[in-house]
Amino acid sequence: MHLRHQPAGRMAAAAVLCAWVSVALAGAPASWRQDPIWDDGNAEFSAYEVTWARYGHLYAGRAVLVIVKEPWAPDLDVKADTPRPGGFDVLKLNHTRDVPTGIYTYHQMASVFVRRDTGALQKIAATSSELCGISTADMTRGTLRTRSYFDGQGDRTRRWPAGAVPEDGLPLMLRDYVGGECPGSIGVFPSLLMGRYTQLAPVLWTLRRTSVATVVVPAGTFVGVSLRLEHAGQWLEYVFEAAAPHRLLRLAREDGTEYRLAKSERIPYWSMHDPGGEQWLPAGVR
Repeated sequence: MHLRHQPAGRMAAAAVLCAWVSVALAGAPASWRQDPIWDDGNAEFSAYEVTWARYGHLYAGRAVLVIVKEPWAPDLDVKADTPRPGGFDVLKLNHTRDVPTGIYTYHQMASVFVRRDTGALQKIAATSSELCGISTADMTRGTLRTRSYFDGQGDRTRRWPAGAVPEDGLPLMLRDYVGGECPGSIGVFPSLLMGRYTQLAPVLWTLRRTSVATVVVPAGTFVGVSLRLEHAGQWLEYVFEAAAPHRLLRLAREDGTEYRLAKSERIPYWSMHDPGGEQWLPAGVR
């Protein structure tokens, strides 16, 4: 999902407001992050049927969202094989999306790491590849590096805007607002998973929460909570399960893009790599 870029003047105003938005996000109730379910040794593994808007058409594809607790090695900014002094726990969101478009397929992935205790952003890594080329981005210790094959972009390094909330982290970070206090607006940094880095600045979007009594997706019927972002006629809606830990049930935007949960379980997916492991996936997303 990609929040479209806005004029420079609006982005500058949004950047001013991002600091307090980030403080609100990091200070939001964290009961879902502290839930013992994250200590069970498994990952929340969710597969989605996808409709993706691209090139003026709607294409069918699949996405997988994985959320798992990991020990963090602060000296290297990577997962620690074993906990170490000065380390802490993070929740990692891995978001992969594969969509065929005509003769070639997009393969995209973003990894977002937040501290389990505070919800603060720790690291981002993203890549987008198709037969035209590869774009990559990463952010650690406040520095964003982007590498693009598109003219006018190329390789760039800049500071991450203070307080900016990454769009790629919203399926994880918005969970703080399913039950906790919900701000009226939030500054969102455009998606790095998309692979185009034209305007690298946050945009201020309004945020509205509503209850959804019945959410019907291929995985079943649930009680949900909608968190809807809006700006200048554009909108992006995340519908989470009302029950903790608030799995993402559906997301949609005004251009026709939509994710629909097909299956979700807590599993040790890293051990399911042998032939036959793919049988876990529903046929529509295999």
